[in-house]
Amino acid sequence: MERARRVCRRLFQRVYHPYALRQITKPVTTLRGLTLLTDPEVFHPVHFLSTPVFVDYLATLDVAGKRFLDMGTGSGTVGIFAARRGARVTACDINPRAVVLARDNARRNGVEMDILESDLFASLGGRLFDVICFNLPFWPGQPATPFQAAFFGGPGFETIAAFAAGCRDALAPGGNVAVIFSEDSGHDRIVALFTGAGFVPIDDRAARNFFERFHLVRFRPDPGGAPSTSVNG
Repeated sequence: MERARRVCRRLFQRVYHPYALRQITKPVTTLRGLTLLTDPEVFHPVHFLSTPVFVDYLATLDVAGKRFLDMGTGSGTVGIFAARRGARVTACDINPRAVVLARDNARRNGVEMDILESDLFASLGGRLFDVICFNLPFWPGQPATPFQAAFFGGPGFETIAAFAAGCRDALAPGGNVAVIFSEDSGHDRIVALFTGAGFVPIDDRAARNFFERFHLVRFRPDPGGAPSTSVNG
């Protein structure tokens, strides 16, 4: 069954990839009742497949009244859904075009969000959050542009390691971190970056969109675990 899924995924990608490249040039898309502006230089909230899975997962969490960080916000979709459910949302992205787009989408959908250009936590000024979420870059490799930073997390996933380390200081007491990543990233490799930063998983599940499997993992700080030097340098 698993081998058949992988074969189907390869065949699907051959057809879907050129279709997605055409679709992301369109200026507007819809997701779960939201109308969203798009930009071909910003991670697409529908046609790159992971965002709908993440939105559905986060809908199972109680975020009302909580300080919510949408790291790598892209089009702002995750933050908008959280704000509509009563979260106090901060959203950030290293891509300046994503920041402009997320602000436009927040206004278009009538929600209040503080949206900043930031390389991970660099511009967040020591803010604390009850929930931090991140649609992680899926592949190892050095991004050449801000747009590619949504896909490539450094040759050794240094971006993800730095994010995990930064979450230790950015989480309020009782807070947790929720991430999504592709099966292509390597489940154990990604989880190890968080456990090495002093976190323990409290929820670990998989979901599919078409034939691709995505891992959804939620972490909390391990009160007895010190971050390892391999993560924090």
